Amino acid sequence: MPFSIFPIHIYRCVLFLFLASLFITFIYRAAYFDEAWFAEESFWLIRDGQVRSELFHGYNGWENGLYVFHKLFVYAGALVMSITGISVASSKLVSIFFGLLGGYFVWQYGQNRSQEQQWLSVVLYFGCGTLIRYISVNRPEAMCMTLGFASYLVLDPPGPSSRPKPFIAGVLAGLAALTHLNGIIYLLAGTGWLYLKTGWRSTSMFAIAGALTLSLYGLDAFLDGNLSMLVKQFLHDPATQQSLHLGDKLSVMADYHRIFFYGQNEIALTVLAILCGLAFRRSITITQPIFLYTVLLIGSFWLLTKSVTDIYFLLFVPWLAILTAHWLKTYLPAQPTWQKNTARILLILYGLIAAIQFGTVLLENKNALDTEAHNALLANHMPNKNTKVIAPIEFFFGQMDNYKILGLTYFYLLEREKGVISLDTFFRQADQAQVEYIISDHRLNASYDIPIKAPARIGAYQRIFQDSWNTIYARQHR
Repeated sequence: MPFSIFPIHIYRCVLFLFLASLFITFIYRAAYFDEAWFAEESFWLIRDGQVRSELFHGYNGWENGLYVFHKLFVYAGALVMSITGISVASSKLVSIFFGLLGGYFVWQYGQNRSQEQQWLSVVLYFGCGTLIRYISVNRPEAMCMTLGFASYLVLDPPGPSSRPKPFIAGVLAGLAALTHLNGIIYLLAGTGWLYLKTGWRSTSMFAIAGALTLSLYGLDAFLDGNLSMLVKQFLHDPATQQSLHLGDKLSVMADYHRIFFYGQNEIALTVLAILCGLAFRRSITITQPIFLYTVLLIGSFWLLTKSVTDIYFLLFVPWLAILTAHWLKTYLPAQPTWQKNTARILLILYGLIAAIQFGTVLLENKNALDTEAHNALLANHMPNKNTKVIAPIEFFFGQMDNYKILGLTYFYLLEREKGVISLDTFFRQADQAQVEYIISDHRLNASYDIPIKAPARIGAYQRIFQDSWNTIYARQHR
């Protein structure tokens, strides 16, 4: 009788539980503060036909036009929100769709493999705590990951008689890079993989298709005759700074491993893959297609990455899930009984970590603010509409049409560049700019810090409301 780690019905039950739990987490999902930043970009594209930002008015020329942003993701968000309306919930739909689509692609990849390998790879994918945490966040990583994996699926299609389609794969990798510039890793990995597997002809076709697709990144600036502004915004974008200075870049490269060991969500899949690699090292060869691509992918991001945040782990999840499932199903049957039992225990622990993350997200949803409802509560204390307001950027949701909002994150970025801005200076400059209301952010989500114990009266401003999350200061007219 062929060896099975678990019966197939166990995988079916676990996957059903994972998917059911995932969909439950979508209900009243907590908002992350920077979701408003991407939603605002889509908002102005819908409203004005151009991506720009009022939340960062005066920073890098963003109020006149943004040329450095997550283009395909923002365009997709604009398409969805032009139909559904702009809200916290609707802003999450693109990421949810692509996160689920990624799981479907993982299933498709296993179509011509063993049934257990196919089920196990999908369970590992949807059980990854990083995916559980970030699949419903209005950020581009899930879309980038799925387009990148679609590119690999075309390079290494399921089925013994299937052949790579380098042109289509190149276009898909280029689309991943248009979604997030980190997606360039799929162009680099695909180019290296094709060259080692097939030679220059297919590689050139892939690279040309990918490069032409990625070149669309500058199309808006070109049509506006503003390519110089694109370059300027890229060089001065706060997200690119660590890639532009050698010392910072070397520091990030030295800390690169932290992406894979950031917390239990990342460690669970990383350690499982590493232990499989160690246990089956005599059987594994670098020529295995999925292993070769994964190595090239990890190496490419090590050269390219600008930071070591946990969400970037998403960019590797489909490959690590498939690779681990492939190694376990292919090599575990020949191993001693203790290794088979150890593998079962590790997979059970993986499932428990997934369950803990589901619980963490549900608890976070329960304790989180209803962003739009709380914004409406704050607005009730701010009767003078269409006036200038300085506020946390999430005040965008539900209030962008009611006030002229400048984000507290704008001042946070100014402090990073130019040094500390004192409270007196901050409030004096706000008065000079005729800002009517100032809303603090006690959670300090990349916001300028107005302490909760700050004086009730600062310059021309009087405190008129305070709760655990925010304080409102109103300008007193003399």
